[in-house]
Amino acid sequence: MEEKMEAKVILMKCPETKKVYGVRIEKYEGDWYRTWAFPLDSRKAAHEGYDREKITGNLYPADEYPGCPYCKSVKFITCGTCGKLSCDSGKKVVQCPWCGTKGRILTIEKEIEFGVGDM
Repeated sequence: MEEKMEAKVILMKCPETKKVYGVRIEKYEGDWYRTWAFPLDSRKAAHEGYDREKITGNLYPADEYPGCPYCKSVKFITCGTCGKLSCDSGKKVVQCPWCGTKGRILTIEKEIEFGVGDM
């Protein structure tokens, strides 16, 4: 029997433009894969509830993932203060575009928890 595909939308914010965008993720063999990114108005995102559900797991880019619709970054970071996701600009010290916290980038190999909405 074929496993039902599970797809969700997560929110990210580009630190260069401060714009919110949606990322479609799909679950495959227990891991989540980013498959598509699209510009998204923050009011629409709030209305759709894209940040209400929490998921824990690994989050990888699929081969076809185009990256941020604004800066094209495929990598992301998680803020240690607010827990929200944003593009990784490659800088060693960054400011979270969500909450404004400044800090150093640390590489941590672990599952993360992130907010999502149904697709």
